Amino acid sequence: MPRSALRTAVASLLVAAASTAPLSAQDFDPEARLAEMGITLPERSVEGRMFNQAVQTGNLVFTSGHAPCGDWPAEAENWPGGRPGRGKVPSEVPAEMAGMAARQVAICTLASLKAHLGDLSRVTRVVRVFGMVNSDADFTGQSGVMNAASQFLMDVFGEERGRHVRSAVGMASLPVGLTVEIEMVFEVEGGQ
Repeated sequence: MPRSALRTAVASLLVAAASTAPLSAQDFDPEARLAEMGITLPERSVEGRMFNQAVQTGNLVFTSGHAPCGDWPAEAENWPGGRPGRGKVPSEVPAEMAGMAARQVAICTLASLKAHLGDLSRVTRVVRVFGMVNSDADFTGQSGVMNAASQFLMDVFGEERGRHVRSAVGMASLPVGLTVEIEMVFEVEGGQ
């Protein structure tokens, strides 16, 4: 192969490699995306008395089950019973409003993740979401409730980083009557 053809082939490979660079090498600013969405993450501490909100092993960060926190959207003023994020689906809280709670829990989880990492741009992948929905025995729409959290994560991290595996299960009850509790696993750049 002539040198010029070899140079052209190498240049083509380099261009192809750059366009398929690992996610960690691409421009990425989830915190700017949150700002565009009008979301300010609440201040969180990752250390608790009995357990931590986030623990890292290698390049994986595991979050504890989170409840909703922070500023709720205006629609939460109509929350049945007057306490946003509390109640059983659907007898006390309609599934659509439970989705709002799931999104709010995802916001709080990101707040704990940011407190742990310092910078959300270190996230290379949302790996797993485990959603627990406080449900009536005959309610089967847990997956629909959890879609709000999944969509939020993809909106913040983008399709490739934000798409994850997920379980959405119904629970007979959750602590303090929560509507939704969520645990997550994230892959991050750089170990501990």
